[in-house]
Amino acid sequence: MQTAIAELGQNEVAGIKANPRILEYFSASKFWGKDDTGSKNAWCASFVTWVMQRHGYSAPVDAFRAKEWANFGRKIDSPVYGAIGIKSRADGGHTAFVVGKSADGNYLFMLGGNQVDEVNVSRYDKTVWETFVVPDKYDSAQDSLPIYTKPAKIAASES
Repeated sequence: MQTAIAELGQNEVAGIKANPRILEYFSASKFWGKDDTGSKNAWCASFVTWVMQRHGYSAPVDAFRAKEWANFGRKIDSPVYGAIGIKSRADGGHTAFVVGKSADGNYLFMLGGNQVDEVNVSRYDKTVWETFVVPDKYDSAQDSLPIYTKPAKIAASES
């Protein structure tokens, strides 16, 4: 998670120039995009791919597609810190890392790319997340999900 946390604040660049780091995310996921803006260049899954590859994990086929991450590792019933969450959205899906829950348990805080055009932590209603995955050999038996108390954005655009 330290790798993902270190990327907080990476954001899209308006106009014809693209953020070189987001282009690295694209390259990691084998996405052909050259522009980091616009709904056709959603980059949440490319961000997850880049992070996971830094730690030696192989990405799923078509890793630039958020919903493909449901085929990574193994599914878990309840989210834990660092798990990858996958959800549906208009015109596709969204994927991000779980970093915590609200004190009342109704919200999840997710660290992801392309959340309002940047890497940030955003608060989502927990019911929107369909699948959580961890690497095959990950032992989640001792893990929990902490209450998140740091600043976060309210979930909005993911395109």
